[in-house]
Amino acid sequence: MTQDQQLFHSRRGFLLASAGLTLASCAKDGAETDAAIKMEAKTFKMGERAVVGLLTYNVLEASYVSQLGDAGQSKIPQDRYLVIRLAITNGGPKEMELPLFRLADASGTEFGEVQDAIFLKGWLGIVRKIGPTQTEEGRILFDVKPKVYKLIVTDGGETGKEQMGFVDIPIDFDTAEPVPTGGQIAPKP
Repeated sequence: MTQDQQLFHSRRGFLLASAGLTLASCAKDGAETDAAIKMEAKTFKMGERAVVGLLTYNVLEASYVSQLGDAGQSKIPQDRYLVIRLAITNGGPKEMELPLFRLADASGTEFGEVQDAIFLKGWLGIVRKIGPTQTEEGRILFDVKPKVYKLIVTDGGETGKEQMGFVDIPIDFDTAEPVPTGGQIAPKP
């Protein structure tokens, strides 16, 4: 191999190595950016006003059901349906479009919304546009195992750069007084 050929091959190797490091750095930065967004996100309790950017979310109720619809046209979930009723207010000066919602469990696994929930009364739909200073109320649907989740809410910004928040969705939604069993009388608090 001549000296010119050796120089060419060493330059080509250097360029390939540089390109590989640049790509690896970009991938790492993207992952770090996503992780940084999630680390900065605030967690809210169900019923609290969750302000994320110009949007305000309020999760009004959540319940698990084993089926939806009438007996003749019922839809059965793979696990259980989690129906979440919420209100979203756009505090900004222009119309905003919302992406589909996601849930995250304690291990960080994310679950997407059921996209064909036309059978759900009050469903927010797939295309969600909220006008300036408007509030939309409706229901969203997930097919998940009953456990504690966090609803991921965003400011509606560009994917990967949006502000995020979490709303705790507890598994025990029963706030009623304890029901006595076996003929016992429940003690007065």
